[in-house]
Amino acid sequence: MRRFQPSLLTVLAIVFALVAPEARASRLPDAVRADEPGLQMVGGGQLRWLGGPIYEASLWTPAGRFGGYVAGEPVVLTLWYQRAFTRQQLLRIVGLAWQRLDSHDERTRDLWISELGKVWSGVEPGHNLTAVVIPGRETRFYDHERWLGRISDPQFGPAFLDIWLDQSSVVSDLRVQLLGQARDATGP
Repeated sequence: MRRFQPSLLTVLAIVFALVAPEARASRLPDAVRADEPGLQMVGGGQLRWLGGPIYEASLWTPAGRFGGYVAGEPVVLTLWYQRAFTRQQLLRIVGLAWQRLDSHDERTRDLWISELGKVWSGVEPGHNLTAVVIPGRETRFYDHERWLGRISDPQFGPAFLDIWLDQSSVVSDLRVQLLGQARDATGP
């Protein structure tokens, strides 16, 4: 009986598939690094839905830890997508997350969704979406290649990051990973 002998290419493809998400999560797009040098990763992880990967996420700050928002110090969330989403799907997901968190009033949320719609486009597997929140000022968005645009409302950025960082976040396991915290056997 002939035994299966995987080729070197097959072995490398399997290793890359297992390592690549972690490698993506632990890097920032070049345009973000150029605009915000010296950032250090706080933590990262993967969002999965019904067993399938959605994106790899990581959180970055100048000190490599997050204890809240400090005026002028960037807080960066980067998402490396493993599934395609249209602009409308992304906007709807953000709107539903804010609604669930009861974040701000409906009029403000609608205004922010409208502003995001001017900045974002859809994503494909391997694409990136990065938010650079400058507390007290603005939020800048980048993709895997370039700067996309900004939202000037200083309240927007923290509200946007709350989708992942608020204690009531629906992505609580990812939240713990982003914040670089370990879960013990008794819970959060």
